[in-house]
Amino acid sequence: MKELWILRHAHAEPYRDEATDFARQLDPRGESEATAIGRLCVALKLDFERIVASPAARTRATAEAVATALATGRHRFHEEPGIYLADRKTLVALVRALPAGCSRVLLVGHNPGVSRLAHWATGDERFDEIRPATLVGTRADIDLWSDADQGLFERLKILRPEDSAL
Repeated sequence: MKELWILRHAHAEPYRDEATDFARQLDPRGESEATAIGRLCVALKLDFERIVASPAARTRATAEAVATALATGRHRFHEEPGIYLADRKTLVALVRALPAGCSRVLLVGHNPGVSRLAHWATGDERFDEIRPATLVGTRADIDLWSDADQGLFERLKILRPEDSAL
């Protein structure tokens, strides 16, 4: 059994131009959202064996907030340059290449790629546009990530920062 949790980065500073996009930081709302998502992960006892995130500042900060809340060791946190502005095909290849020994993985990235990955994994058309700081939990009855295929994953949860009052 494999669980893939997909998180879109929290709200960030406004987009100005392509040259500065990679360095955009979380805005105050985004910082709050990232902390809230981290608390939700703690409440649900989500122990990610690997956290894979885009190295873009806003995405890395979102992933680090979750990792900090969970007290996840640095050895479990991996920056993957290929996630930055990746399309679905690139993200699927990344998922299929995950280590077999990892059963629960958090992937933190950008739209539209993360929405398209969630739609591909579950077949659920509600994932046309995952909002910032939204966490989607999925699970597939597979032994190897390389066996991941379209529609194999069932949706477990959709969590947003406002759910942190649970």
